[in-house]
Amino acid sequence: MTRHIGLKEAIGYGIGDCYGGGQLTLIGTYLSLFWTRFCGMDIAVSQAVIGCSAIVSAFAALMLGVFDDNLYRFRVGRRFGRRRLLLLVMSPLILFGVFLWIPGLPLAVYAAVYVLWVVLAQVFATAYNPLPGEMTADFSERTTLSTVRLFISTASGTLIPLVGGTVLAVTGEDRPGGYMAFTIGVTVIFAVAVFAAWRNTWEMTPGQAGFGAWERGEVAPRKLTAADWARRAIRIVYEYASTLRISTFHKHLAIYLLVQVSMDVFGQTFVFFVVYDWNRTAAFASLLLGFAAVSLPLMPVFARLMERIGLRRLYAVNFAGCLIGTAWLCAAWVLASVLPDPWWTVLAVAGALWFFAFKSLCGYLPWAVFPFIADVDQIVTGRYRSATFSGIQACFRQSGSGVATMAVGFILAAVGFDSTLTEQTLAARIGLAAVMLGWFAFAMVVCWVVSSRLRIDRHTDSVILEEIDRLRAGGAKSDADAETRAVVESLTGVPYDRCWAQSPTPTATADSRPQTKPKAVSNPTRDSDTS
Repeated sequence: MTRHIGLKEAIGYGIGDCYGGGQLTLIGTYLSLFWTRFCGMDIAVSQAVIGCSAIVSAFAALMLGVFDDNLYRFRVGRRFGRRRLLLLVMSPLILFGVFLWIPGLPLAVYAAVYVLWVVLAQVFATAYNPLPGEMTADFSERTTLSTVRLFISTASGTLIPLVGGTVLAVTGEDRPGGYMAFTIGVTVIFAVAVFAAWRNTWEMTPGQAGFGAWERGEVAPRKLTAADWARRAIRIVYEYASTLRISTFHKHLAIYLLVQVSMDVFGQTFVFFVVYDWNRTAAFASLLLGFAAVSLPLMPVFARLMERIGLRRLYAVNFAGCLIGTAWLCAAWVLASVLPDPWWTVLAVAGALWFFAFKSLCGYLPWAVFPFIADVDQIVTGRYRSATFSGIQACFRQSGSGVATMAVGFILAAVGFDSTLTEQTLAARIGLAAVMLGWFAFAMVVCWVVSSRLRIDRHTDSVILEEIDRLRAGGAKSDADAETRAVVESLTGVPYDRCWAQSPTPTATADSRPQTKPKAVSNPTRDSDTS
């Protein structure tokens, strides 16, 4: 039975990213502060635990991606699904995060629980990110899912510091009770949100995902030898390496990494920039950061524009807007001691609103594009490997974040920046602005150039899906028309004759994957007696 995506279904999927977007904000805003203030750690130990966990997360992403994509090879995956099974398992495990917010525990406990926390976040990303492509093949419906998901994620990331600040204002910042009540309550909400996402989503059947032989029981499990495990390890390396030959993916990956690293650098330096270059207070910087909420009512606008003007044009609008916003913030720095305070405040507030509106579009577009990457890969491999793409993307993202964090510290130290001082030298202020504004501007220019060569859109994705359906139904590759060949080669970067390398199984028919929407794996809570 074909399922259609409406607002109800989109919210059912998107509610899961209350955890995906919110957990990063919760950890980044409060964890180090809580550990150093109430758990007896110094800042070096706290940051070491958090920093080392980023490395663990990068390796976890690589292992989980291929594992999740291949769960259909095993009986448990064929019965309960490969994406949704991981969501169901991790939902109660999130509650172990409560131990991060209890004072007096040994350091080893905090470290172990935090490692589990970052691994669970990676499990979530691996299973959750591919779901829009699994739930529907319709361009508009996928865009709706991504839009609602990012709206909820942004709302979660915006509300957590606002509500947390209110709670701490009432309970006091010098006692752990307020922190504990708020953070533990939010952790419970995260667990419920992931469970709700499991309950309200669906995914492809094994046959639709290219595992028809396993679905029909034609491939029997066997005991694995050491040589088998070695071959599997080599196969995993090959699986990840093969994703990088897909032209659309490595363009998307370049944009995604530059955007995410730019946001990391911006987040690490913005408050310092406001305090030392604009000569304003940290409270004023926090107020400006709250303007990220301007993106919430803009999410439906982003979705409509993506459909109306196409991805490349919207990317161009996005990066041009970001460059204008960067120049605006720089102008506020130059005029900070020139304009009267009321006029300067208007300039700074207007610039922040403009900048954060386009910065949120930077975060929106790569995730709106991601569900279509696996379609492009499928015409090459014959399999739907979205989690593999999610895994290698997350690995690069975590590694890039770690490198960027260290680079920012090294550069600021080299220009003489010292956060313990009330005033900075001119060289330190220029270096701070160069790191924040200069890097962001450079990244936007490079992203603009790369995005101009990105060919994925509603039309080209539909061509890919129609060709997959035709080939899966037994169509000959020699019958492909010139437009289809051109689209396939443009999106994949692979000659058409080398695509669809894995022959579809003999019993797979055109009905095994609908023209517009994939069939769903049955909900195990409703259909377990027939699985």
